[in-house]
Amino acid sequence: MSALQIPKFGSNQVLQLNKNATIPVIKRPDQLIVKVLATSLNPMDIQIRNGYSAKFIQRMTHKEGTFPLTLGRDFSGQVVEIGSSVRRLQVGDKVWGTCQPFGPGSHAEYTAALQHEVASKPNSLSHIQASSLPHVTVTTYAALANRAGLNATNTMGKRVLILGGSGGVGTIAVQLIKCWGGTVVTTCSNDAVELMKSLNADKIIDYHSEDAWNEMKEHGLYDAIFDTVGGKNEKHALPLVNSKGTYVSIQTPIVKKMDKRGIAAGAAISGVEFVKNALFQNLKRDSCYSWAIGFGNGLALEDVTSLIDNGKIKPIIKRVFNFNEVQDAYEYLESGHARGKIVIDQSGD
Repeated sequence: MSALQIPKFGSNQVLQLNKNATIPVIKRPDQLIVKVLATSLNPMDIQIRNGYSAKFIQRMTHKEGTFPLTLGRDFSGQVVEIGSSVRRLQVGDKVWGTCQPFGPGSHAEYTAALQHEVASKPNSLSHIQASSLPHVTVTTYAALANRAGLNATNTMGKRVLILGGSGGVGTIAVQLIKCWGGTVVTTCSNDAVELMKSLNADKIIDYHSEDAWNEMKEHGLYDAIFDTVGGKNEKHALPLVNSKGTYVSIQTPIVKKMDKRGIAAGAAISGVEFVKNALFQNLKRDSCYSWAIGFGNGLALEDVTSLIDNGKIKPIIKRVFNFNEVQDAYEYLESGHARGKIVIDQSGD
């Protein structure tokens, strides 16, 4: 099969479109093989290409060899083979989902995924549209539902600040909170204001403005703050969480510390840092501090399917490339011009 692979970690020059890659096979009873009809790019793909999570990937793949490594996490396609314990899905089903970064990637004609990482594709979406959503959706659910404790029954009237609302994760977060009845204040650059308006954000703040943090403070404290950007934002955002509220970030230091110090030491150091920050936030401000990492979650995809089919959540796609242009797609994502997801059409149509 054809697959976008890297023989080593590095810049865009290491990307290789291998037309003789090995088709993945069933190795676990809860696994399935999917013919990929569309896939999308995430900043995580760029980071992994550059060596992010290298030690973790090498640990998980050491028995077979790390390289060549097939990139890609999101996919939409059709099931062609299932393991003996797969019950929710059948051969021929149209599905969407994510695959693990240390397993067979989705920037290929076929990929492998675990049953719990996959769900039936929303009927209202094409494969191109569906492929833009899985990773950002499961990441958003990990933060807002699992960490901040928000859901369709308890979010009505709550105030949520989303830092970085115009990114792939941010656009889903804005839409999801609005679907659940919450009030959304979000930050973005000036050129994304119209996009945020189209998603019905209640207050939009240009983060380039010198008064950005004062504007956020003017709207009072927040029941939840979802930080998709990280960095210096954290110290400014933490005081804006109200009592019993939650600050949750997806920009965690865990993987970077593992890459620098090794898996065991990196995990231990990250754990100490997390406990210190969480205790400080709880004792000083009586609120919660949390990190979130998006893992495959077919139940989250099933939950959002009805919202998509009812027109309440829509994919935000900036540009579609053909599979033989996948290297160009990486360059486009890395250029920083994308306002919405970049999708690779692998249907061959």
